[in-house]
Amino acid sequence: MTKIISYGIPQRIIRDTQSFQLVAMIDGAAANAQFINNLQVLGQQRQLLAEVAQKIAALPPTATVEERAALQTHQIQLDARVSANLQFMTTHYGYSVKNNYMLCPVQSALLLKANDDKGQPLEDASKATLVAELQTAEAYDGLQALRNKAGELAADPAKKDQFEAIKAKLKDDYDFDLNSHYILEVRKGALYATVEA
Repeated sequence: MTKIISYGIPQRIIRDTQSFQLVAMIDGAAANAQFINNLQVLGQQRQLLAEVAQKIAALPPTATVEERAALQTHQIQLDARVSANLQFMTTHYGYSVKNNYMLCPVQSALLLKANDDKGQPLEDASKATLVAELQTAEAYDGLQALRNKAGELAADPAKKDQFEAIKAKLKDDYDFDLNSHYILEVRKGALYATVEA
């Protein structure tokens, strides 16, 4: 699932004031989606664990033994799940809670969502239509930069011409229409961790 050997992928990059070292390559849309999901689940579990610890600390002296024991049991169960998930993330991705991470899509695909019977967009990538393949991190970053710029300009009537120019560039370069719904599928991702500069 993960490989460190990566020709053409920088081993170290600097973004803003942080330096990042390549720790894993994640190949395949399913593997990248799973990694992103794992990060979200782990984050939610760690947040829940912190909330339970706060509840235990905030228990009044009049709390019953049962109340305290129930919260402590819940804390122990959550801690075991977080530890198991951290071990999985460490084994498969070189993940550590001590670092900040950045996932750079090296290869991705822009998919136009299909609609259901009521005209609502479906999240199912298998039913979506391929619109564009982004073969480099720069192409992905370019798409995201244009989308962000369009979002900034959309609300300002004085910048309508600039907004229209960005819309046209999105359509020409990526076949991207701001009024449509898309899935941006990461097919190959480079996982970087912060390191001391």
